[in-house]
Amino acid sequence: MQKICKYIKKIYKNDKKIVVIVSAMGNSTDSLIELSKEFGGEKISKRELAVLLSTGETKSSSLFAMLLSNLNVPAKSFQGYQLQTTTYGGYESGRIAYINKSIIDNCINNETVAVIAGFQGINRNGEITTLGRGGSDTTAAAIGVLYDEKVEIYSDFDGVFAGDPKEYNFKKLKQIDFNSMLNLAEGGAKVIDGRATSLAKDFEIELISKSSSEPEKCGTVISAIEKDIISLAVIDRLTQITIVVTNPERVEKVIKNVILCLDKTKFYNFSANLNKITFLIDSSTKTKTLSNLSKKLNLIKK
Repeated sequence: MQKICKYIKKIYKNDKKIVVIVSAMGNSTDSLIELSKEFGGEKISKRELAVLLSTGETKSSSLFAMLLSNLNVPAKSFQGYQLQTTTYGGYESGRIAYINKSIIDNCINNETVAVIAGFQGINRNGEITTLGRGGSDTTAAAIGVLYDEKVEIYSDFDGVFAGDPKEYNFKKLKQIDFNSMLNLAEGGAKVIDGRATSLAKDFEIELISKSSSEPEKCGTVISAIEKDIISLAVIDRLTQITIVVTNPERVEKVIKNVILCLDKTKFYNFSANLNKITFLIDSSTKTKTLSNLSKKLNLIKK
């Protein structure tokens, strides 16, 4: 948070109209869920759970505004209800229908950074709702749509990679198109929430995935422009592997290479549909299979 605040201070010198959307800190949401089980037992009210989970972002937004103010950057925090962020679809996975842009405008037009708690909303009855896992990304994309501006999303990683950088030294993608990003999200990639990508795609808002620890780095641009890339995602609990190929002319060759890698490996439910290849493998062969695929498809940094 401190690194991002210092980065914002640099930007603020030249651009006084800045909107920041924050998520809960660390594992706050998981901790709050465990706390709800301790106090609420097996039958937890969805209404009360939404109220509890929203406090993670309330805390983050207030502290973030304090950090900026301490750096002599005027800032003001806002909760979902203050922006009249109206949702539909229940307490746990609401969909944004409306945000009062004028309230944000009043803040940034006075050269004050608007720090918005993501993930939060209210229903038409004024009761607190949440947007589900990854909801802060969705809030950020919605704000981007309101202003017709690009959205920079900061996480632990410096962009989108050809595979999970925790597994191997995968290449970083400079650019990826919306459809490929959505296919990766469906396949288990967790860099940017799929709903945020869908919003950005529908309204042609550019997303940029960047590192919170090194915000100056360029990251990965997610846009409508298609690039010739191959990327891989894994859902551990299902041992499902998804490979996305953006160039249709390469799909047949990639399929052949994948099958060569799987020559002595048991695999199930193999399917190749347009630019996406999906199959299941036994968990015991996951490490070896990923290693072989990554090398064969040239996804590893040299």
